[in-house]
This record gives sequence, C-alpha cells and structure tokens, in this order.
Amino acid sequence: MQAFIFNWPGKKQHAAKLEAMFSPLCETIVINSDDNLRASHAHWQHVGNDAYFTTQWNAALDRFDGDVFVHIQADVWPVKVGPMLREAENYLNKFGVGVYAPNVDFNAHYYRKEDLPRLGEGVFEVPATDCCFWAIKAEIVRDAPRVDPRINKLGWGIEYMVGAVARAKGLKVARDYRFTAGHQKGSGYNLTQAFEEWQALRNSLDSELRMGMEWVEKERERLLVRRKPRNILDRYVNAIKDRARRGATILQNRAMAAR
Repeated sequence: MQAFIFNWPGKKQHAAKLEAMFSPLCETIVINSDDNLRASHAHWQHVGNDAYFTTQWNAALDRFDGDVFVHIQADVWPVKVGPMLREAENYLNKFGVGVYAPNVDFNAHYYRKEDLPRLGEGVFEVPATDCCFWAIKAEIVRDAPRVDPRINKLGWGIEYMVGAVARAKGLKVARDYRFTAGHQKGSGYNLTQAFEEWQALRNSLDSELRMGMEWVEKERERLLVRRKPRNILDRYVNAIKDRARRGATILQNRAMAAR
C-alpha cells in the first residue's frame, strides 16, 4: 500500500498529523499545495498554491508504484487507521472489490443501505464512493485515463470515472460502514464550476467509459436517500440540475413555437 495525502491551504487541513498516523503502516506521501509549508516540510511533494485536486491526483499517480493506492484528503479525520487498512486489503484481495472506502460523515453519497448488495458485516457494494478517503487496486489506477486539468481542475467526477473502470474489469466498489471518518462541511471552490467540469470530464472520455460513468451516475441517483438535501453540496448540485432542465425545456418550447 502507498498512501497519498492531499493538502491545501487552510486551517482545517492537518496533513502532518495524518502523515504521522499513516507512515508507520505504509509508505506515505503528502502532495502539498500550501506554499507556506515548503520550508517546514521539505520532504513533502510540493505542487504549488495554484494546484487543485486534479493536479494533485496526477502528481500522486506519477509517484504510485504499489499494489494499492490509498488517498485521503488532509481535512478528513480517519478512525482506526490500522484496522481499516487491513480490512481494505482483505476486501481488495478476497471479495472481488476494486475500490474500498470507509464511510465519511459529510459526503455526497447517502445511500439506502437496505437496497445495497451486502458484501460482509457492515460492508456494502455501492455505485460510487466518496473520494475523500479510499483505497484502489493498482490495475484500476493504471488503466484509468489521466484527467486533463484544463478540462477538469477541481476533480468532481473522478470517483465516477474510477468506478466505471472498476466495473469494466468486473470489480466492485465497496463502502465499509464499520468505519466512519470525520469530514468538515464546506469547500473552498466554486461548486457550479465543479459541476460543469464533472460534465466536461464525462464528455471527454471514450464512448464505452463514458457510458460506464453514466451508468454509475444513474445507479447512484436511484439508490440515494430521498429526502431534503442534507448539505450545501447536494443543494447546489440539485439547483444546477434543475436550472439545466429548465433551460432545456425553454429551448425546446422556443423551438416548437418557431415551427
């Protein structure tokens, strides 16, 4: 296993503490975007203040040469890291799983567990899991297309793409609800831009992978808890989708009226 910690500027980041948690267990590399920390953490991989998720993702892929790619964002607080990594290894090796993740208390994927295929005690197959903290088999990481930051720099949609690659290989995506990591609410980027880049990423893929990603997205929508959105991310995405649908309806009505 190799663990990659993505660090950005901001008080909620705690990459050094995460590094101390993970480094006794596996090789650990911090991909850092906070230039103020260059001197105090010279051994980190520094990619510049203007580097967002995709640039960090690509930098981690450049350095990955292991069997399991573990990624965690520096604003996530994991629990029972050792036992969780052992369970990740267990499910990746023995249960046909290609992507394994713990639950995260603030994320975009709140599923109805009663409708999910059960893989073990507290472990379920899911369409997509949050990319705040996950473990991915090497064959998936190496076969997933590189993401061009000129198309998608904020990283939304990468978990759907990775899930599509896993399923194309006949591998499952699993969430382990026995472990719940903490994740603060909020983001430091424009959510409308992130959603538009998600769509641009999907449209940039070859037809087979694009259809696989669309299936993941639809299956996720089918299995989500249907209630009032629980966080600002859900509200934002739903609002963007509603505007897009309204825009399409208006254009269609105009076209019909012009006939």
